[in-house]
Amino acid sequence: MTASNRFKTLLLREWMQHKRGWLVTLLAPPLVFLAILPFGTVEGMTKEMPPLPVALFIVLATGMVMFLISYVSAMFQMPGLARRDQQDRSIEFWLSLPGGHSPSIGATLLAHALLVPLAAEVIGVLFGGVIASALFIKQDGWAGWAGVPWGTVMSMAVPLLLRGLFGTLLMTLWLAPLVLIFMAASAWLKRWGVPAVALALGAGGLVLDKVYGNPIVWRLLSAQWDGSMQSFVAEPALLRQFDEQIRRHPDSFPAASWAWQDGLSALQNLASPHLVGGLIVAGICFGLLVLKRSRSA
Repeated sequence: MTASNRFKTLLLREWMQHKRGWLVTLLAPPLVFLAILPFGTVEGMTKEMPPLPVALFIVLATGMVMFLISYVSAMFQMPGLARRDQQDRSIEFWLSLPGGHSPSIGATLLAHALLVPLAAEVIGVLFGGVIASALFIKQDGWAGWAGVPWGTVMSMAVPLLLRGLFGTLLMTLWLAPLVLIFMAASAWLKRWGVPAVALALGAGGLVLDKVYGNPIVWRLLSAQWDGSMQSFVAEPALLRQFDEQIRRHPDSFPAASWAWQDGLSALQNLASPHLVGGLIVAGICFGLLVLKRSRSA
């Protein structure tokens, strides 16, 4: 078995083990919303703005909500996944396959921290079109639905979706040290790992800040958080400018141009010592995960 085939097998394992939870997470929220829509009210939805920006907002907001749901769910699971193979005693089987510990850990990280959130964004935008259509039909009937330039809506949504997918990739890099710190602590300290890290960061940050006047912990955490947020919107001023434009002249909103410019700005933000330092920390934590897994074999 080649390395690529083994890695595909490991990804398939993640799908087979978590597909039910993933399907519920990705499909249940929009389906529940569509199910209760006939019993709700949406009066005044298009009174303040033209239908195009309203429809575009619904499509993108649905994608964003689905991304947040899937990402928060994944982050809650990640620490426990660090010692899953030892708990279910499947590590002997996976070690019988050619290869080392790194691919097994890498497949888990890739599937939960990146692939599922990316899928959630795509599914959310697709469902967003259905939800927006249902809302317009409910409020104004088929005439209201026909009054929306859906081709223009989707032509704007696609580059913005691609910008969101790219931002998710960049955000994963920025948050990698925090995710892997908690995973490494969970692998070595088991159930005490997450509380120990949270206590160390909280108490250590307070002591350094209040006693020694050095808020370095808060600064480092803030830098990683700011970098992750700028992964999606690198130039807020430009976005505000376009927001005003879409309200006044929605048909001329340069979605593709903004997505390209802002994506380049986010890419330039990667040249940051905070990101480099964070990736070094993430690499060390990944090594600790490999070491712990090898000792548990």
